Amino acid sequence: MAETKTKLSAHRQIRLLIIDDSLMFRRFLRELLVDSSTVSIVGEAANGLEGVELLNKYRPDVVLADMEMPIMDGMAVLQHIMLHRPTPTLMLSSISREGTARCFDALKNGAVDFLGKDQLHPGKGLESLKNELVYRIIRASKVKVQSKTMIRGANNHLSAAPPAEPRVIFCEDCGARNIIDPGNGDEQGKVACQQCGDLLEALDITKYRRVSYIGVIGAGRGSTVNLLTIISRLPAEMSGALIVVLHEAYDHIDSFARYLKAVSSINVLRLNEGMNIEAGNCYIASSADCFHMVAHSTNYTIRHSTPEPGQGPLDLLISSIAAIVKGRIVALVLSGEELEGVRGFQRVKQSGGTALVLNSASCLCKEMGENILKKCSVDKIVDEGDCINFLLEAQETTRQVTGADVVGRTG
Repeated sequence: MAETKTKLSAHRQIRLLIIDDSLMFRRFLRELLVDSSTVSIVGEAANGLEGVELLNKYRPDVVLADMEMPIMDGMAVLQHIMLHRPTPTLMLSSISREGTARCFDALKNGAVDFLGKDQLHPGKGLESLKNELVYRIIRASKVKVQSKTMIRGANNHLSAAPPAEPRVIFCEDCGARNIIDPGNGDEQGKVACQQCGDLLEALDITKYRRVSYIGVIGAGRGSTVNLLTIISRLPAEMSGALIVVLHEAYDHIDSFARYLKAVSSINVLRLNEGMNIEAGNCYIASSADCFHMVAHSTNYTIRHSTPEPGQGPLDLLISSIAAIVKGRIVALVLSGEELEGVRGFQRVKQSGGTALVLNSASCLCKEMGENILKKCSVDKIVDEGDCINFLLEAQETTRQVTGADVVGRTG
């Protein structure tokens, strides 16, 4: 982290607006930044309503806004900013911390970063706090934010996911062959044999959906914002499977996976040893766990592994998947400080897969993507809307390249 911070600089003073009902905290921030050559405080507001007025008056580069305020709270302020004057906003909270549902709520509504006020305790040393705060403000100022109305409308043209395919079930009682279309059955999903009327074995159609491709997403610091935008807009009927390697604290990843599942149509699961990869699922893996994928018949199973020297968990997982599914892998890197993924991306290109990097303008931390662009050949630099398009269209692209689907099912 320290090495990365020394590389961040601003070409000019960043105009900062502070919106916080605590006079003491505003005074603390002002004293902390008073001699900064990088950040200039252009205005202070004691509540959200004043903040909105000053936003229009001063047009700041970055906003620091408290979550808990009278008259108009921080979430309402954030929603107003993102609808009417999109500005990089760093949300602050005295009662919530990073990795909580309220933190994810703020990021989902457009905040580029979140900071618990306990992280700015004077006991940590004023110079250290100043460096951390300036670093976060510079980083936030480099993110290009869009109106939330634009983001919601960006996927109107997306290709519809292909319908799930019919499947064949033989009745265990009379042996009749039944062709079952997805969606058939009563309210409980039960289907009767067309010949004898007995109930057929209740099997979840999603467990037999063909996996047309596997997407692996490298996600570091700041990528929760990108993931909340991308994953939450994917349909449940996707014929691909996604695996996200997230560089965050273990408990943060658990809470994020639960939150993402709650706001998404696609099924979100925490990736663990022994899981089979199935279509229509998004798996969240911790970078603290080194996983690789193995193939057994029609199953693709996740196993723990030990990476080689110089190979990170993202490289290991991407390389193992590329070796199995070849051109049916899509690798994507979002925001992140970690300098890994190069070896994995090289393996993707060697196998005929697709390599994508998120546009740095949409990344809070740009180091991971920029490092890959320097050292690897990629197919495209994409915006968040493009990511969704690629993930939906990849199922058709991989069929054209290989002429067949990959089949993933539970045993």
